[in-house]
Amino acid sequence: MSSQLLFRLISLFGLLGIVAAIVWAIRSQLIQFAGTKQTLRQQSLDMATNLRQWRALSTPARLDALMRFFYLATLAGVLILAITGFVPVIFGYHAANFALMIHMILAPLFAIGITALALFHAERHRFNQNDWQRLRQWFRREKSAAPRENPELWQKLCFWLSVLLSVPILVSILLIMYPIFDTRAQETFLHWHGYAGLLLLAIVVLHAYLILSNKRIEH
Repeated sequence: MSSQLLFRLISLFGLLGIVAAIVWAIRSQLIQFAGTKQTLRQQSLDMATNLRQWRALSTPARLDALMRFFYLATLAGVLILAITGFVPVIFGYHAANFALMIHMILAPLFAIGITALALFHAERHRFNQNDWQRLRQWFRREKSAAPRENPELWQKLCFWLSVLLSVPILVSILLIMYPIFDTRAQETFLHWHGYAGLLLLAIVVLHAYLILSNKRIEH
């Protein structure tokens, strides 16, 4: 089996698995589609209102508006990049024409967005002593450290994994753009780019689920 065919199969089953997980979560009432739509709409409205009233906002309010903007923009960017990057591959083609143009336009915006998220949210996602203790308990498979009982810890893990995975995604595509390596090495970098992107998409979906489910519990 060629590496290209293997990547197509992994992409196909990976995306199908993500879609199946989302459908299962909605059908199991773990997340509610109507509530999710309302939450995203309210977040977008609040962000738009804050941006229109930018000069009248205090410094903390401006920072909060920027954090919401970069979060929503990066989330939307990841989804569009996944569609333009993986859908052509699944059907046996490389991203080209309009899909490639959209992919390349959003790539630098994704780099800016993920960097801004890392700067804005690094402090609140810092691991404390309790987090490390819970992780050790979970690795020992103690029931007291079940993931559903520690949503904030798993949100932190998803956040840092997203930041770490963005590094090979960006570096691999930068290496491809310069004629330093031969064709075989560029194909390897392209596969690294794809595998890291697929993992990032899965983690972003999981992170969004944790946030939505946590808000549902709070309400």
